[in-house]
Amino acid sequence: MAEEFNNKQVFLKKLIYRSKYTGTKETDLLLGKFSDIHLPKLSFKDLLAYKKLLDSGDPRIWRLSINIDKSYDKKEEELIHLIKKFTDK
Repeated sequence: MAEEFNNKQVFLKKLIYRSKYTGTKETDLLLGKFSDIHLPKLSFKDLLAYKKLLDSGDPRIWRLSINIDKSYDKKEEELIHLIKKFTDK
């Protein structure tokens, strides 16, 4: 149990780091603070979906966030909605 928690914590730290240093300034700004606040609250399954979103690349994440592209993956769409909601504050 402790090892599983430790693995999640390491995975979480890696995702937060990747969110802040994505490669483009726009996506860094979009995901940086969001990741600090929201990723610790997500389930491991949701973190895997977030990793998949990060792996899809900066241009796609940006296009999804400004409604140029549409996701057909339910989890990914939920994450994008959460990101948009966070940035509207």
